[in-house]
Amino acid sequence: MSGTAHVADNYRAKLDEFFSLVPKTAMTQRNMITGTEYYGEVGSGSPAIPRPSKKDGEEKLKTWKENISKGIVDNEKFTTLTGLTHTKLVENWKGGGIMTSCNAFVMKVGQHLGVKGLGGFNVEKTMIDMGKRHCWVTPASGDKPQYGDVFETRSVTPGAGYENLHVGISLYIEGEDWWTIEGGQGGAGTGYDRVARVKKKYNTKHLLGWIDMRLLASGMPAMPDWLQGTWMIYAGSKNYIYHFNRYGEVTQKAYQPGGSGAEVVPNLDTGVIQSMVGDTFKIRWNGEGGIETFTYDRWNSFPSLMERMNGSAADGTALKGVRL
Repeated sequence: MSGTAHVADNYRAKLDEFFSLVPKTAMTQRNMITGTEYYGEVGSGSPAIPRPSKKDGEEKLKTWKENISKGIVDNEKFTTLTGLTHTKLVENWKGGGIMTSCNAFVMKVGQHLGVKGLGGFNVEKTMIDMGKRHCWVTPASGDKPQYGDVFETRSVTPGAGYENLHVGISLYIEGEDWWTIEGGQGGAGTGYDRVARVKKKYNTKHLLGWIDMRLLASGMPAMPDWLQGTWMIYAGSKNYIYHFNRYGEVTQKAYQPGGSGAEVVPNLDTGVIQSMVGDTFKIRWNGEGGIETFTYDRWNSFPSLMERMNGSAADGTALKGVRL
């Protein structure tokens, strides 16, 4: 687990590399109904002729099929991003299909990171089946999607008779605005598909949840619920505040009694959980370089109310911890 920081940097650099294939531009289009804006895209190819609806009649549909099949040009960059071609999409649409590239794009992002199993819907079940349930986060957690996280939405269009299933990649959230990069930004109704940079309102109404891609790419196991959070650590005559996150990272601060809470207390050190065997784990500190060992005190802990652990510092000092 000691390579967590390196994994975080590496996964972001790989995502930057892959996403750079989709250009960043000034706004090119706004959906007047949803308010969604587009800031760069890679299209599937040409020709881009929208498929007529059933009410347009069979003759128009026949003409569309004939014309959209003429002189097809596939966009190689789109194929790199999705594994699909304009030719394959057109063949699906001619048969009455609704194929788009949203899940294919997510699959390719996963492959670029060396993560298998992505690219389908029912993402939470996928994580469970992979033994990675701890990588799935929901809006109920109070968290928000971070850079590279795979999100899934589900909604129903009145009168359409089917659910709108969609997956995409989060870039960042700024205020109420959510910047993403997504495949499936087209389809038979537009005559071509695209991977695009998107800006929309962050709304959890249809958001099922998302994969913490940093955590998934790191291969980190689930951190125990009793460990994650803030702890008071008693070390002889000195007291410290440790904070453990789900990535196995630890911060150490000096305890300052009577503080107002407004001041920012600097870290004394940062570290990573190096091993976890049962209720025992080790912390390797980055600055000091020492290793501390702790064991969860099950006999004297009350889950979710009062958690305790005992340990020893690198110099042999006895340590006691109480979760705040």
